[in-house]
Amino acid sequence: MKADWQKQHLILAVKYLRVWQALLTLSSSSTVIEAQAVNERYDYIIVGGGTAGMTLASRLSAEPTLSVLVIEAGGLDNYEAAVMIPRFYPGASGFAPGTRYDWNLTSVPQDSLQGQTINLTQGHAIGGSSTVNAMIFDRGMPSNYDAWAALGNPGWDFEGLLPYFKKSETFTPAPPEHASMYGLTHDAACHGFDGPVKSSYLAWSHPNNTNFLNAMHGLGIKSPVDQACDPLGAYLTTHSIDAKNQSRSSARIAHYDQIRERPNLHFLLESQVTKILVDNKDGKATATGVEFVSRSGSVAETVAASKGVIVSSGALNTPKLLQLSGIGPSSLLTQYGINVWADLPGVGANLQDHPFGLAVASLNQGIPGNSDLENVTFDAEQRDLYYAERKGRWTDTIAEALAFIPLVNFTNADVAKEVLSTANSSAVDFLPADVDSAVAAGYKSQIETILSMHESGRTAAMELLYVDGGRSIVNILMHPLSRGTVKINSSDPFAPPTIDPRYFSHPYDGRVLVESLRFNRKLIATEAVLALGATETLPGTGVQTDDDILNFIKGVTSTEFHYAGTCAMLPRSLGGVVDAELKVYGIDGLRVVDASIMPLLPSAHTQATVYAIAEKAADLMLAAQA
Repeated sequence: MKADWQKQHLILAVKYLRVWQALLTLSSSSTVIEAQAVNERYDYIIVGGGTAGMTLASRLSAEPTLSVLVIEAGGLDNYEAAVMIPRFYPGASGFAPGTRYDWNLTSVPQDSLQGQTINLTQGHAIGGSSTVNAMIFDRGMPSNYDAWAALGNPGWDFEGLLPYFKKSETFTPAPPEHASMYGLTHDAACHGFDGPVKSSYLAWSHPNNTNFLNAMHGLGIKSPVDQACDPLGAYLTTHSIDAKNQSRSSARIAHYDQIRERPNLHFLLESQVTKILVDNKDGKATATGVEFVSRSGSVAETVAASKGVIVSSGALNTPKLLQLSGIGPSSLLTQYGINVWADLPGVGANLQDHPFGLAVASLNQGIPGNSDLENVTFDAEQRDLYYAERKGRWTDTIAEALAFIPLVNFTNADVAKEVLSTANSSAVDFLPADVDSAVAAGYKSQIETILSMHESGRTAAMELLYVDGGRSIVNILMHPLSRGTVKINSSDPFAPPTIDPRYFSHPYDGRVLVESLRFNRKLIATEAVLALGATETLPGTGVQTDDDILNFIKGVTSTEFHYAGTCAMLPRSLGGVVDAELKVYGIDGLRVVDASIMPLLPSAHTQATVYAIAEKAADLMLAAQA
């Protein structure tokens, strides 16, 4: 009987794999073209087919009179299990590093992190980072987007962005049993129900999540009515996972697979744009097209854009491309013999990221954990269950239980005041020594805005991820004051840029994470978590002073892969690169649409925000057409 059951499930698995293979075969009939088949001219050229780029391609090409070309340096994924199935994102870095789906970029050695270099994963495929990320699908606090508007960007407040958050998603509420068990309520006014990206709760929830929520409630951290409009508190988060088949809903699935046969839309894959072509038209510098190479070492070719070029290459590669094209700090460009079209010192400045620290605990034997799947027999059983019923441990990913917590809620009023006192006007002293005065002025405005959000209590200073049933408690800094840089180091378009995140270059960042780790200890000491047999193993109870805790954090810190800000949407006088319509200052016909335009990181994972940015950008462009 058992053998028959296993055979039946194996047949189902094979059938499902054949469906994926059929989908892959179907994709070959798309408008993917070779370099020699590129038209001489398109209305719009989109550089990068990632999260933002695919959204733009979908919305712009929905207008049949517009011709659109997407040029993507990567290729198509093959619907591999590692890409599609949540089970294969078990750890902090996921499956992508070292593969063709990652740009495989690294930082320069970080002095503040004991000389570590940090792997900076960024998606290198159609779908971009939505193809390789941890699939957490959340939004920042309303105050975070209101701050964008306050920094000189009308229409980019939460009220202005909410329609685009909703437009991008199809939300599936939690199943009744999960809703009851974990208190998962929702407000329909906060969600979209017919958008391209699927948003849902994990089908398998760790039984320890109840302990986590009870512990957080005991510490005064409540759960919101709906995390989409009010993300402060503790809850189970949504993911970009299709509730029907429990697989990844990426920009490749949500957009490319739906639009690939449109006759007015072409995709040029495994081709790298090496330069934005700029010409002087009627006394104005104007983007007229792009230069690209279909394979490294091949001859460069060009293609023209009638209405505009849109760069959606991500916060690490977009500033690199602009700099190579003569758009950026003139002192850097002239160093490499690049003709300067627009002296914009903010290109590659203002790099922000979410660094993390963590505490590790041991739990009682028998409590489910990621290591269970190392048992080949158990893993095979869960595989069969997944393919047969879309249930079980293969529907689980790195984290579901989390909390976004204001500073005053994980410290106290006196400590919060002392921590915030480090974030004052002297913060510019912690910027790079060669910082431009406009960029420094913009940074001062950012500091004032961040302080205002913290003082109101309406933003999170820290995200806490309850990983592997509480075996790891990860703290992520939400509003870092450290600022890094992305710079070209030659005129070679295939050379990776020099990326210096400058983690912990501002002392505020380390101080917040020290207080976060102290909060972890409070969490581990709650009755609800002690019931699991929790015992701190890292950093260990012998690590008590602020300096010792900070040294531990610096030894384990890495990135949440939320790079942003390197082509900031700010006034030009504040070091901005694009205006509120995402037009690059000083260059007609050129826009940037990706995470690089965020003037401040939201207290959230960035995926849903990037979709919303691209949705809004598409509407702005189509409205300009009309």
